[in-house]
Amino acid sequence: MDVAEAFDLIAHAIDAGRAAHGYLICGDLRGSCDVLAGRILAKLFPDAGGPGELRNHPDVATLEPEGKSRTIHVKSMRERIIDPMAATSFSGGWKVGLVIGADRMETEAANAFLKTLEEPPPQTLFLLLTDSPDAILPTIVSRTQRIDLPLSEGILEGEPYAALAEIFRAPALDGITEKARAGERLADILGELKAEAADEDVALVRKSFFKTIMSFVRGWMTAAELPRYQAFRNIEAVEEAYRQCERAMNDEAVLCFLTDRLVFPTR
Repeated sequence: MDVAEAFDLIAHAIDAGRAAHGYLICGDLRGSCDVLAGRILAKLFPDAGGPGELRNHPDVATLEPEGKSRTIHVKSMRERIIDPMAATSFSGGWKVGLVIGADRMETEAANAFLKTLEEPPPQTLFLLLTDSPDAILPTIVSRTQRIDLPLSEGILEGEPYAALAEIFRAPALDGITEKARAGERLADILGELKAEAADEDVALVRKSFFKTIMSFVRGWMTAAELPRYQAFRNIEAVEEAYRQCERAMNDEAVLCFLTDRLVFPTR
């Protein structure tokens, strides 16, 4: 769903008194996730002012990964989310815990947060933003409502996009040979993009390549071309392939394994 649809869903739940205690918002951290979180904060704190004032509101607790490891430690989790969320609301209304990059929680931090999520204080709302939902503790995922936003920013354009569209909008690929050829073709496309990019831009090109693949895979889900459980498995497969390529694993091996794992819709 897009940001507007996701906001309407959550806003109606808030108005009806049926809001989940936690929402797992999956998408671009600095794009669609950030926009949706801002709209939710604006609804809950309409008198707070602009986006900067909203994030600094005394009833909004925010936590991001920190340090060279870009992780969320248990000490920070307790000091910036758990303890503030347990305190009395300054405005006498809602309190919001905003965790940006929730997949970066260390195990101890995740377990500490889970206890608060299981028994949340009244009128509290947790917004967990992530672009890697499969890296989050399953027990946290099960206690939140997942919102999948399109990865629209930074996707490829022109001929590279058309080349990927030819693969992902084609009739279903269900044979071993056909899937292997698709994986090889994906590796060729990525290789060409990397060869044309400056060294400092290779990581950005790789990210755009996988964002574009994700846009097709998520499109199958939003168009109900696949059952949701298969769609979620596809999303997890793309996320894992991206991480493997980031670790400098062989592109062709990773992408052939990806196409083998993917369930393509029947057309």
